[in-house]
Amino acid sequence: MMNISLGSSATAVSNLLDHRVDITTPKVTVVPISEFTLGELEPAIGVEIKYVSGLEGSNIMLLKRSDVKAIVELLMGTEIPEEEFELTISAVCELMNQMMGAASTALSDFLGRPVNISTPQSFSLDDLEEIKRERFHSETGMLVAVHFILEIEGVLKSEFVNIMSVELARELLA
Repeated sequence: MMNISLGSSATAVSNLLDHRVDITTPKVTVVPISEFTLGELEPAIGVEIKYVSGLEGSNIMLLKRSDVKAIVELLMGTEIPEEEFELTISAVCELMNQMMGAASTALSDFLGRPVNISTPQSFSLDDLEEIKRERFHSETGMLVAVHFILEIEGVLKSEFVNIMSVELARELLA
């Protein structure tokens, strides 16, 4: 399901960037929230969408900060000085809005019912433990991490991770 929905988001990004965008078949892991780490993604940017109808819960996409910067520079057609990167967060949100909008439409088609999302909220993962407490909610204390390799032709090849609660994953599978 994540491959179908995020495949649609890759197509949306490809159209926005005018570059071929590919994502690999995902690798899914279920891990205790306390053991989740960013690994190679650090330093990372997170983008959270909440399902407002059709599903219950939220979905968090984690990307390497340097990858987000490269994508935004491609989108805006100019190099962004490091000190001005924070000013481009609205561009990141719009890009993620397009991606997650396409993903939720594909998911809606797959599930056969409307699925609507909130406007994406981006955040820096400066303190992972604080982010875990604030955003990684699960009754089971576990989360589902869906790892993809994202490749933008001639620009980057890198991993990104999609995080959701076990409860949301079960709802999707039901």
